[in-house]
Amino acid sequence: MKHFIHAFAVTCLLVTSLYSQEKEQVGSAYFQAVDEYKVKNYNKSIELVKSLLTDGKSSYEFYALLAYNYDKLNDFENSYKNILEARKRKPDDEDLLQGSLAILTRHKKWKPAIELAEKTIPLYPQNPEVRYFYALALSEKGASKTALSQIEKAKAGSPSDFRMLELEGKIYYNLKNYDKADVSLRWASSLNQNSAEIWNNLALVQESLYKSNKKLGKKSQANTYLTEAKDCIQKASDLNGESITIKENSKRIAAFTSL
Repeated sequence: MKHFIHAFAVTCLLVTSLYSQEKEQVGSAYFQAVDEYKVKNYNKSIELVKSLLTDGKSSYEFYALLAYNYDKLNDFENSYKNILEARKRKPDDEDLLQGSLAILTRHKKWKPAIELAEKTIPLYPQNPEVRYFYALALSEKGASKTALSQIEKAKAGSPSDFRMLELEGKIYYNLKNYDKADVSLRWASSLNQNSAEIWNNLALVQESLYKSNKKLGKKSQANTYLTEAKDCIQKASDLNGESITIKENSKRIAAFTSL
């Protein structure tokens, strides 16, 4: 069950580190670069920012924007290098630390993500995104119980964020606590009905509940879960029918028959 990594937005900030007579010209180029990022012209956005740097202009916003562009291009090395450059210019900035964690977890750098999160949480204990990334990294390293405690705190700060519930459901599924996984993923699906991944994950939970109830001889309950598993995997297929994982799960679940 893959995690859904939430896309973070680039905040359009005024360029404050430049001489006043240059602000209008530089600001225009910077905001053009932001606009190119928004429409997914990442290479063009990088080109515009680099031209500002070549001209001797420097601001933490420039390096942050470069980092986010490179991240979208799946270039971890340049992405993280530039977010570090941004943080040198604005140490302990909440948004930059959060962005750093997003980049690390997106590229599955679990150990450095855990280390950075543990330094960041004391600075910004109320930030649910930081705790989410921390929980994600912990769960991938097998620290499920600690991850769940962090998810609880993240949910308190962002109760309507389906990512929190999706991750919680994944952790419970891995712990074979299918009833709790069912609750979390049902809630996640109610908040985001257009996620093939959530429906696929929920189908896996329903499949496991079908099998466990079948083993206990609870035919009625087993049949109910089987029907729901088939409904969920169909929704996943409708949303992303090209996914090999969803195709395999759909084929397997379709082969089960009612008791």
